[in-house]
Amino acid sequence: MMGSMNDSNLRETMTLLVSTRTGAKPEAVEIPRRVGSVKLGEVLGEGASGVVVAGFDEALNRRVAVKVLHRQMIGRTSAATQELVAGIRSAAHIRHPNILTIHAVELVGEFPMIVTELVDGVSLRELLARTGPLDVSLALPLVRTVAAAVAVLHENSVVHRDLKPANILLDRDGEPRVCDFGLACEFDYSQFTRTTEAIGGSPLYMAPETFDGHVSPQSDVYALGVMLIEMLCGQAPFLADSITELRRMHERHDPPFELLRRRGVSDELCEMIGRALHKKRIMRYKTAGHLLRALDRIAESSATHASRARLAAAISALPRSKPAGSGRVDPDPAMTTFDLVARRARQKRETRSDFR
Repeated sequence: MMGSMNDSNLRETMTLLVSTRTGAKPEAVEIPRRVGSVKLGEVLGEGASGVVVAGFDEALNRRVAVKVLHRQMIGRTSAATQELVAGIRSAAHIRHPNILTIHAVELVGEFPMIVTELVDGVSLRELLARTGPLDVSLALPLVRTVAAAVAVLHENSVVHRDLKPANILLDRDGEPRVCDFGLACEFDYSQFTRTTEAIGGSPLYMAPETFDGHVSPQSDVYALGVMLIEMLCGQAPFLADSITELRRMHERHDPPFELLRRRGVSDELCEMIGRALHKKRIMRYKTAGHLLRALDRIAESSATHASRARLAAAISALPRSKPAGSGRVDPDPAMTTFDLVARRARQKRETRSDFR
């Protein structure tokens, strides 16, 4: 099991993190030279959902990021494409300091291109890949801030559908931003769940019902709970050699409560995580806002502010590197959609004993 990440070694680790990037080469994707008033430049990175390109908006004189979605993300029908664009545009109307600002959604041929703010920082996935587990004093305020942002999405009837560490950007002030709304959809609260035409998401973070295409705010709550476990334990709670086995684990296995307690997690926080990851959707927190209130009851505000200050101080001292856009390079891009999870098989075998 990897050692714990705390304030004393955060600065050194984050410095290494910014200077070391994944060596994976992106696929050949046809990138236009211009999207509206935005002139496109170098490729910043690629995940399974698309390619992120640096851009400059000549009309507004500002640097931006442009995400070009891969073909498999668009959908096989015009209805699927319209659903995708509608979800992104719904998120674009929302303004929140911890939600990546979407400036525009442009259609170039059949490809939606998402123009967003450009963030100078790293993803939470990159941070965890380098540090291993975080102390509770660092993990709790981070997930609390992310939950507050997702709560705003839910208040505006938007379900993210792909919450995971790779889609959380940390800027140099230590502030997280929720990004990558390529799977976001509008939700009608008069319904219990929404059934989507295309099943999508990242299997490590998907609630049991989402494997059948049923999504709701409680699907996002489940993903937030999984992310918190990964932050505290250094890996996701369920790892498998196949999608079928991983789905079965989401449906039948309990979170690793014994490991969480060995990591210093209180019984109260374990109980909250258990409810967030309940197998039955109706037993989870109804929205991220309800989860947020539970987190606020657990966390002491003084410790939260102190932890954020330590994190911000460490990140602000980092050397400058390529800024991050929406859905930037994921060190583990195979986990972005229904891709193979075999890359985690070795890690699963090495650490299985910790989760028993």
